[in-house]
Amino acid sequence: MNILVIQTTDSGVYYHRQRAPHYAWEESGDEFVDDIVVIVESNHRDKIMEVINNYHFDIVQFSVSNTGFEHIPHFLDFMKRRGSKFVLDIDDRYHKRPDVRKGIKQADAITTVSKNLSDYYLKYGARRHPYVIENGVDSKERQFFNYPVANDQPIFGYLGSTRHQADLQMMQYDFSSRELLVVCEEYKDILNVNHYTTLKHWNEYAWEYNAIDVALAPLIDTTFNNSKSFLKVIEAGFKKKAIICSDIEPYNRKIHDDFKDVIDLIPLGTSWKDRIESYTVEEAHQRGEELYKLVQPYELRNLNKKRRDIYQEIINR
Repeated sequence: MNILVIQTTDSGVYYHRQRAPHYAWEESGDEFVDDIVVIVESNHRDKIMEVINNYHFDIVQFSVSNTGFEHIPHFLDFMKRRGSKFVLDIDDRYHKRPDVRKGIKQADAITTVSKNLSDYYLKYGARRHPYVIENGVDSKERQFFNYPVANDQPIFGYLGSTRHQADLQMMQYDFSSRELLVVCEEYKDILNVNHYTTLKHWNEYAWEYNAIDVALAPLIDTTFNNSKSFLKVIEAGFKKKAIICSDIEPYNRKIHDDFKDVIDLIPLGTSWKDRIESYTVEEAHQRGEELYKLVQPYELRNLNKKRRDIYQEIINR
């Protein structure tokens, strides 16, 4: 199986949906060893032409993360005439974008991060039910190695990105008397944050987990948020950290029932105060160890077995 991955952005979406899984490809099992995987930036036309002249690609994988299809529709048609199957990966609700609607029509198959999104795109133009390939973690990458901390009191951490003010406010808690780390300066006044750092690139963001004992994952209940993946829990698990989440999709998704005794789910409209203040370092460490065991199916080499089976099914159509 030969796979060409067209990179369209340098964002976290590229990292999780294109780079990380395909870089771990050849380590995923005996059946992967003879496969060829090439990742090329979409604006490197000469490089693209070089690799397609050297190999026949069974799969061309493309993400809609930040940029569209305006500059490569003829390339995709060209590759399909050569016998390649076009796989479009969609990580969020983008159906209103004209370029995404065009991509959905062009795609031989669509992959998404959750059944929620799969059902959504089935209603908005997908010719077949999109495949679900969950997000995961490359446990061999140094930023996901475990580095135990020795804190006297639990340190909490919100390691989300920008534009989550409403999510943070829903916790209804003043952290001025607690140790809280956030990775975005704009949040320091919302929660009376005492520690903050800057947003990190995808190749180093997980190092921030080393400083905390309990991760926080508040989300308001919107269709956009309900379509998110389980990634925050998976990341916390591989770093052996406890996590507190909002009791909504994706964190209470039926497929994740095994996690419900290990992660804390806080009902909407309820203050997070009692749970935050009841946490001890010992409990955080215990829950982190338990979560670590549960997230192992989400190691990328395990997920790639599902990914390869899906690609093979697409090729055989």
